[in-house]
Amino acid sequence: MGKQFRGRTEDAAAPFLDAKFWTPGVAVAGRVIRIFESENGPCAVLALVDPVRLEGKMEEIASIGNLKGFVMALQAAGLEALQVSDHIHVECTGKTSTEKGSPRVNFAIEVTRP
Repeated sequence: MGKQFRGRTEDAAAPFLDAKFWTPGVAVAGRVIRIFESENGPCAVLALVDPVRLEGKMEEIASIGNLKGFVMALQAAGLEALQVSDHIHVECTGKTSTEKGSPRVNFAIEVTRP
């Protein structure tokens, strides 16, 4: 008999650390446990070192990667995308006005790849 696999969307869901979450000085650290594609490119699910409050709930797992400033910081570090098992530390360094109306969130990022 072959192997059988089962999963539920709810088991893979992880809330996003969106632009509203980030203010200058806010930082998170964690280990990448999963990668997925979004309409804005690759995103990562992090097992956070310290839980964060999102929409009134403490979360130990969160998604990151869908913000342009995050992608730019990753590229500045010499990476195109995160990989499973990467350890990252990311901090909001500020926000920059854009022509589109909503400011770009800026980041400093450190990635350790085992």
